[in-house]
Amino acid sequence: MRKLVHEYMNAGEEKRRSMRDTADASMAPLKAGSNLKRLRSSLLKEARKVGPKLNLKAGTHFFYDREKERGKYIIKGSLGKSRSLFLGLHGGGVGSGEAESMAALMGGGGWLWIFPEVLEKTELGWTTSGTEEFILELIEAAKRSTKVDPNRIYVSGHSMGGYGSWTLGAHHADVFAGAAAYAGGPSPIYRRAGSKEISQLVPGVIPNLATLPLLFFQSLDDPKVTPEANLYANKKLVKWKKDYPDLYNFRYVEVNDRGHAPPAEGYLPTQKWVASHDRIARPRHFIWQPVLPWKKHFFWIHWEKPGRKPILSVKANDDNSIDIQVLRGTRKLPGLSVLLGEPLVDLTKKVTIRVQGKEKFRGMVERSFSTLLLTLPRNDPQLLFDARVDLP
Repeated sequence: MRKLVHEYMNAGEEKRRSMRDTADASMAPLKAGSNLKRLRSSLLKEARKVGPKLNLKAGTHFFYDREKERGKYIIKGSLGKSRSLFLGLHGGGVGSGEAESMAALMGGGGWLWIFPEVLEKTELGWTTSGTEEFILELIEAAKRSTKVDPNRIYVSGHSMGGYGSWTLGAHHADVFAGAAAYAGGPSPIYRRAGSKEISQLVPGVIPNLATLPLLFFQSLDDPKVTPEANLYANKKLVKWKKDYPDLYNFRYVEVNDRGHAPPAEGYLPTQKWVASHDRIARPRHFIWQPVLPWKKHFFWIHWEKPGRKPILSVKANDDNSIDIQVLRGTRKLPGLSVLLGEPLVDLTKKVTIRVQGKEKFRGMVERSFSTLLLTLPRNDPQLLFDARVDLP
């Protein structure tokens, strides 16, 4: 088992796919019970041994290369009883921004804090130049290094870090339990150059916040991050909340006297609201607009080749059925797999899956070792699935 897991975790996508195909061809379906529980536990234990760990000593460290100072991060605090992890994202822009600036202002709560520094100091530093992947690698390394609760991982930031908190939180709402963004918003798209009239926000943000508790703070007199984007985003969230009352938990805090500064009471009170929420790893209803070609998992959907920014509503019903609605974009979903298990469905009964109201699958769903392998790299017990349906 150890050799297989290490080989799979270190393999590229083609090799992993080949190993899953071999498992499907050579292994019998898995049966629920104590043997399966032990198998899951063994797989996760071995998977956690693969990959780098963090230096959890308070201070400055480098994840990739100490000599070149690449992959800088600062550790502050430690895991409290809640085993919560907070990432604090600094501000900046082209040629500016450092982890120390945020580490000096954020912290506390009885949480472990990681303050990363962008790999390249660009205008959209948190989502360019590999920094988005860096953040996820830090989280995975933290889970390998200490007993982080995967349901209590949060992201927070100010200015450019506020923009990063919006975007990273939305892109990876299956990873984070909440986000707190200050003096930064979702990136707007203006109707014309030089205009402050917003036509839309960048894709992959507002829809994906359906399950992510979000707090965002805006001072109307902020001279650096003017309020248009957050005012527009708040209206959009209100509309989505009206359409989907069971989703979208957010708080918009608006003041008119703080400029580009944090709230008068500091960051911690509002961060505590965010930290009062646990991630629901297997939500019965979520919405996903994929925008990253390498982001193939989102909660209990795996999409080998995500489409061009469609918006999907995915819902598990009380009658052991799944409904997938394409709210926007192409209705073709090639390579889409539905990952199944409790409490979403009862695998001892037939499962029905519909797309746009049309039945695409009805029958018993077998548990398979290949599905365990497919979801193992997420290093997350609640996102480790052993049953799936590959849609035609």
